[in-house]
Amino acid sequence: MAQPERDERLARAFLELADTLVDGFHLVDFLHVMTDHVVELLDVAAAGVLMVDARGRLVDVTASTHTAHQLEEVQLEFNEGPCRDCCSRHESVGPVDLTEPGAAERWPRFTEAARTAGFTAVAAVPLRLREEVIGALNLFHTRPGALDPADLRLAQALADAATIGILHQRLALDQGERVGQLQTALNGRIVIEQAKGVLVAHLNVPPDAAFRRLRGHAQAHRRSLTLLCTQVVEGTADIELFALPPDPPHPP
Repeated sequence: MAQPERDERLARAFLELADTLVDGFHLVDFLHVMTDHVVELLDVAAAGVLMVDARGRLVDVTASTHTAHQLEEVQLEFNEGPCRDCCSRHESVGPVDLTEPGAAERWPRFTEAARTAGFTAVAAVPLRLREEVIGALNLFHTRPGALDPADLRLAQALADAATIGILHQRLALDQGERVGQLQTALNGRIVIEQAKGVLVAHLNVPPDAAFRRLRGHAQAHRRSLTLLCTQVVEGTADIELFALPPDPPHPP
């Protein structure tokens, strides 16, 4: 990416991450915007987000690819991995070279799953504002050594901006709505997975391709990904809309 284009994308990323006090705010959509920017600006292979729920438990909310989503689930199932450590320590983790023996000693099941999926380096930065940590952003790469300190600083800056946006939006809600926001996000995560399944079954495409078509259509038409997926699951969206990969979205 040329520097002027990167600078423009960077400015747009921070602007979009600050824009949370809007009608129809959807946490899953917002976090997908963040992971989209992270993947492009940092040139990482994938990104995912785990968040802390009202009981202090980590939950999988967003991932840029189906494979990254599966690895987030591995972290939750086996209680190990970069996002786990990041949230418990309230600090960034990595980058960790998964090809080194120390990675398998630290996270045996996660490292095996990540390497099987083709990833060779991971890192995580907290979603935090001062002492409050509401989750973590996980970064996946297919090249050892590709995540440098400058990339991690930018990842933290984007995560900080997203955290401020989320917490600012929560201030506009009452207590019940704040608790319900994350549950709504989790429901949205389920709907997205169901919509991916519909496209996989009807179009005979892999899960990642199905997700790209859903996400691309939502971006191209400036629609909520969550609402679009709900329509796919309910059968009110024409499946033929997703028969071909979407054109790249135009800058706003």
